[in-house]
Amino acid sequence: MGNDHKHHSDPDHGHSHSHPHTHPQSHVHGDPDHGHSHAEHASYGKLLVSFWIVAAFMGVEIVGGWLFHSLTLMSDGFHMLSDAVSLGLSAAAVSLGARKATEAKTFGFKRLEILAAFGNGLTLILLSAIIAGQSVLRLLHPVPVDAAPMLGVAIAGLLVNMAVAWWLHRGGHEKTLNEEGAFWHVVGDVGASLAAVIAALLILELGWLQADPILSLAISIAIVVPGIRVMRRSGHILVEGTPEGVDIESIRASMLAHPQVLSVHDLHLWSMNGRDLYLSAHVEIEAGTAAEKEVTAALTRTLNRDCRVDHITLQAGHCLDDDCLNRHP
Repeated sequence: MGNDHKHHSDPDHGHSHSHPHTHPQSHVHGDPDHGHSHAEHASYGKLLVSFWIVAAFMGVEIVGGWLFHSLTLMSDGFHMLSDAVSLGLSAAAVSLGARKATEAKTFGFKRLEILAAFGNGLTLILLSAIIAGQSVLRLLHPVPVDAAPMLGVAIAGLLVNMAVAWWLHRGGHEKTLNEEGAFWHVVGDVGASLAAVIAALLILELGWLQADPILSLAISIAIVVPGIRVMRRSGHILVEGTPEGVDIESIRASMLAHPQVLSVHDLHLWSMNGRDLYLSAHVEIEAGTAAEKEVTAALTRTLNRDCRVDHITLQAGHCLDDDCLNRHP
């Protein structure tokens, strides 16, 4: 290699620092805290308000389901209890995730959002299994249901859950994966409350007691799908897979388009919270051309501007022979 440099480039502030005798690297941090602060604040506010609304009404449905012998109503109440826990954890995760990085936690607490989303998906799946089991037992051993008051509570629960779902869905900011997990929890509650309304009407009009466990079973099937979806997406982020919707080969091609770049390898792309993107790579340039710091500065500007990568770390070196031209990326 030629002379080594380390280059730190901040596109927002336009300053750089060079240190000789170190590996040539470029680090870009596009001030993601500023870019995402509005989304994080909006997400936290929505989750906290939703938590208090759901927590206030869940007791009504649980007690109502027990008093009126309605499995559908009680299932909805316990689902709301699960929602209250997940919404509270989600709000706490967003609050902690916004904290600055420390020496002990150099990436900060952003991963907590994804852990909470993974937990939300897991609880949806477990809850669906519990509801399905209870529904089968109730089908085998029907229990009389006091359908009239059950209907009133179910209608109130439906209105509350629809209001919370609308509240979580509204707004122009990009939804976090954690917020999406909480939203699908509440959507499951909307379906559960609607099922309770239908079950109460069928029992009132037709005396069909099996409507209660059958619709409870339908609830369990409906909520397991988003649970699997959220677990799959959050799990992909937790194992630092390439972020969804990002074409890594297009990013490699964008880097190779620079006239002095001969090879790009050890290219890694990942995300901490499903929003901001991290990239690290090693690039090789032909000996005798532009200095490493100039090439890496140009690459970081391109990646930050065109590929919307927030955190970029590049290590550059001079290619002294033809081997790097044939090196597999």
